[in-house]
Amino acid sequence: MDRGFKGEWTEQDIKELAARGFTLIRLGVMWAAVEPAPGQYDSAYLHWVAEQLDLIHSAGMSVLLDAHQDLYSQSFGDGAPEWATQSTHSFEETELWSDAYLTSPALHEALDAFWANAPGPGGVGLQDRFAGMWAHVATTLGSHPAVIGYDILNEPSPGSQAPEIFGTLIATFAAVTDQAPEQVFADFEDPEAKFAQLARLEDAALYRQLGDAVAPLVQAFEVDSVAPLMERVAEAIRAVDTNGLLAREHSYFANMGVPSGQPALADNAWVYSPHGYDLTVDTPAIALSSNTRAGVIFSRHKETQERLNVPVIVGEWGALSTGEGVRAHGQFLMDLFDSYGWSWTYWAWEPEFSGSEACETLTRPRPIAFAGTARVWRVEDGHLHAEWDGQVGDQPSVFFVPESASEYHVEVLCDGAEIAAQMDGPWIRVPAAQGHFVLNARQ
Repeated sequence: MDRGFKGEWTEQDIKELAARGFTLIRLGVMWAAVEPAPGQYDSAYLHWVAEQLDLIHSAGMSVLLDAHQDLYSQSFGDGAPEWATQSTHSFEETELWSDAYLTSPALHEALDAFWANAPGPGGVGLQDRFAGMWAHVATTLGSHPAVIGYDILNEPSPGSQAPEIFGTLIATFAAVTDQAPEQVFADFEDPEAKFAQLARLEDAALYRQLGDAVAPLVQAFEVDSVAPLMERVAEAIRAVDTNGLLAREHSYFANMGVPSGQPALADNAWVYSPHGYDLTVDTPAIALSSNTRAGVIFSRHKETQERLNVPVIVGEWGALSTGEGVRAHGQFLMDLFDSYGWSWTYWAWEPEFSGSEACETLTRPRPIAFAGTARVWRVEDGHLHAEWDGQVGDQPSVFFVPESASEYHVEVLCDGAEIAAQMDGPWIRVPAAQGHFVLNARQ
């Protein structure tokens, strides 16, 4: 029986993503889909996921499996099964779905129970069930050649502490802008007034000040609640898969630029996977997204990366949808990620994605793999510049260009001497060798 957890994409959609130079897909696996009843796993659903992995692998791409949730549970949004949702309140939807994180007692109670590892069916803790689900997924799918790792939990969010965090954020905003907190609260519930308030956050210093004000609350949640869950799940996965990459996200509030306080994950193969959106996300005003505000958000994530000293795969960004006017914001963020040396997966594929301005914006030259240590890369006016310190090995450095590489003027230097590169459709391959490499690909 199809329980509604299967995606709408086709094999051709997957092939098209690969043809546009995408190499990594963050593929959601819902807890409710995997474990519809306590300790009972849906083999038919996991078989369907395996079929998607086959298609993705045959297209030359890899997968990061993502335990996705929005509003924690299928009872409120998606994620946890109903049997793992402990709440005595009725749930009321909000106009902007994510506002329920701030206002819903039903959601707060369910999240509090999860973070407390409250006993569920059979007296087993909710987090223990969640870790067991991940162990089953890793056992079933972890050896698939497409799977490179596991995104442990999408956007961990506090429960009853969320209104306090948001209240502190609004109170600080009101204080530094000389406004009444009641008026700011009211404005954030009115779409037009909200954008007038957001315009004040074009002041990057003010935006950072707000993040600093609520950072202690967010960091306490990440240290006291999220970190133990991450360790519990990591231990469960490592019992069956010692090699897969573990991706750890920050809390929901860090998406908007609050500094993350997460500690390092006690594992030898993990990455930091931040998310970031301007507050225009999921609204008709996505084309008005601010480069300034988004730049502050990701500068905070860069600080977290430097503190943790781990690689980054940005898990979500943009959500540019299928509308017009999003090109400049998308280009700004990709340029920023390139300057930071980050990999990323984009949120998200939609049925009309291939014909959208967002898809066209994302289809641009990029490095795929360096045979050595990457130093810098950037894209300017559609031209790719990359530098790396090469090492001898069996695999070449690989780069993607949207059109056939034969339509580009490609120059590769190793220690100042020009060397030949292999052109294969949209792919440029540079043989591995010692030395300092410079590549320029211009149309």
